[in-house]
Amino acid sequence: MLNINLFIYGSEIFYKIISDLNVFNKVHLEKNLSSNNSSIIVVFLDGLSYKSLSSFYKFNFPIIYVSNNIQLKKKINLNNFSIFLKAPIEIQNFIEISKILISKFDYLRTSQIFIKDYSLNTNDRFIKKKNLKLKLTEIEVKLILFMNVSKGFSKEEILENVWNQKAHLETHAFETCLHRLRKKMNDKFNDNNFIYFKNKKYFLL
Repeated sequence: MLNINLFIYGSEIFYKIISDLNVFNKVHLEKNLSSNNSSIIVVFLDGLSYKSLSSFYKFNFPIIYVSNNIQLKKKINLNNFSIFLKAPIEIQNFIEISKILISKFDYLRTSQIFIKDYSLNTNDRFIKKKNLKLKLTEIEVKLILFMNVSKGFSKEEILENVWNQKAHLETHAFETCLHRLRKKMNDKFNDNNFIYFKNKKYFLL
């Protein structure tokens, strides 16, 4: 059984078919829009009024839109987590698409971490704020992730945990990385206090 929950809108027949197959973890037939903590929302456009369509755009979960009218594809708001299928749909194809959408969604969700007013994508190694995006190096990401707690760290603690250097070893690796990261953050986001120093410790938060 797939560890995927389905929330189906607009087709009681499809709900009964999918439920009888017992492939998905849970299958729900929804009549009213709600912010359920679902895995995939399945929307049968032909069974819903067009006015209610925009209500689905608030969901941050994968959405599969289904219709026998291919022209409706141009009227819906497709994104990275949504797809349009022309009815009738082949069940096995639907199952495979569901698995792909969930895998993609889980990958992006677990790779995105929110820090201060920023979102950090650890897989693609960039930090973003509003419409601005900055590419980071692997060591910069590692440094930010390590410091993403409420307490501060000494230079020795950072060297030992980020660079695997013992505290007694002298190195300019941290100072160089810190200087470049601060400059990049200030140049891109006008933020000259992303990592600050106080009482002989470095703070991110």
